[in-house]
Amino acid sequence: MAQKRAPSGQFKNPQKQVNIIQVQLDLRHSTGNFWIDNGLVYLVNELGQGTYPVDNILALVQERLLQKTGNVGQYFDEVTGELKNYDKVTWVYPTGFFIKVVDAPPKKKVNGKEYPLSPPHPRLEFLFSKTKKQCNICGAQASATDAKMWMFPFIVAPDKFGSFYSRGKRGINLCPRCAVAGTAGYLTWLWVAQGRTALHFFLFHSDLAEISRLQKEVIQPLALSGSRGGNIVLPFYGPYLHETTMALLLKLFAHVQSSDQIPEEGRMLLASLLGADETLPPAPLTLYAITGNPGQAFNMQLFREFSRLHALYRLYQDWLEVVPAENPQQTLINVFRQFQVREGNQYNTLWREKISWAVLEFDDPLPSVEAFLFEARAKEKNLPPLFQGTEAVLSYYAKEVLHVDENLLKVLKGFGYTLGTEAQKSNEMGLLYALRNAKNLEEFLRVLNDIQFRLEITVPERLVEIGQGERIAGSPWLRVKTLLSIYAMNSYLRAARGSRTEEGGNVYEQPATE
Repeated sequence: MAQKRAPSGQFKNPQKQVNIIQVQLDLRHSTGNFWIDNGLVYLVNELGQGTYPVDNILALVQERLLQKTGNVGQYFDEVTGELKNYDKVTWVYPTGFFIKVVDAPPKKKVNGKEYPLSPPHPRLEFLFSKTKKQCNICGAQASATDAKMWMFPFIVAPDKFGSFYSRGKRGINLCPRCAVAGTAGYLTWLWVAQGRTALHFFLFHSDLAEISRLQKEVIQPLALSGSRGGNIVLPFYGPYLHETTMALLLKLFAHVQSSDQIPEEGRMLLASLLGADETLPPAPLTLYAITGNPGQAFNMQLFREFSRLHALYRLYQDWLEVVPAENPQQTLINVFRQFQVREGNQYNTLWREKISWAVLEFDDPLPSVEAFLFEARAKEKNLPPLFQGTEAVLSYYAKEVLHVDENLLKVLKGFGYTLGTEAQKSNEMGLLYALRNAKNLEEFLRVLNDIQFRLEITVPERLVEIGQGERIAGSPWLRVKTLLSIYAMNSYLRAARGSRTEEGGNVYEQPATE
């Protein structure tokens, strides 16, 4: 994330220059588009509010987007008749997947080999119409240019991105302000790479004043430079969008209470935007997440908007209160990170993706947790139970988000513990699989009867009191069955491992890096 200020004197007396297009930079006129607004704010933060020649702004942005490769090439200087060295440059990673502009100066053969006649140096250029057109982003009537990928990466190929931006099906007109702001957008994102499998990009959107402060006081202090793995370090990540978004939010939320990376004013801003204090947030905060496959170009796979960050932060705060650990932040990270299975030299994180998706959408993650326990954990050699704190996190979510009766949860957890422990003693894992595989209420009740008969334990009456709509204490029977399966199998795995911790797994255990 570049923080260098514009060279002094570069924009002196811009109004004295004639026959060039001027761009007004300010924080008063939002376009409403997350990409363009972030780029606009970046330019205001770097240059200050005012009017500037569009080509000068573009030159500054290009300077920030190019970097030396560390390699040296040669060109032929026709004036001196000599071969001279030059430093090769390229677009900073990963913008090279979007910016395909190259420079191909004329060449001349010297001693049987061709050399360029000047150092190749890619240059971005705008071609604006002589007549005024309506900008498809901000609606202004102005000279316009056809959008290229290096101006606006998500909508410029109508056959590929038209579904993300309906007006893009016949091409996009950008006014000078939106065009140069769109180019600067590449300097504002947070990104993470999953090897050659996936690239994840994240941008926040609010009103311009709040984005300005967020970039200066939060995003830039957190962002790294010079890494091909990403410009932010996350506690876990994978090839999927929602799991990586969950990791980003867990990291970001942790900075609200205390931080050694962002300044105090940034921490206070973050707290305000997330609704962590008593005052009303200054403006809604939205997170945009984009995932795609890197190759010769970026192939977008998924685009998501997360606007319920206030509710997610409140859920996060409550989780920190209920997990039984000295370090609740690390415990919460371990709870989500654990839903992966090593396959060869890689991890299968599909369970973590499904669980993260459900939580971010306030949907039901329990079926995916159940599937992970029965399809992954129960089949591993050492039968590891869920990390300590997992049951507390799931129980709280079930109560507050899925509205499962609190007393029913206590019954399920207690009976699940007994069921799992006794099944392990009697080597009756098959009963747990029968419970998990129950397809209807009748089959569920039959399995409970088998459990009572074969393990000689009493099934709580609460679990067989069926209400209207095949509900148990107000919850669908299937959700009750799923919760019982989770508690029982986790208890079985704890008993099989002989763990002394309540749920198994050290809170500070660090799984292998994804």
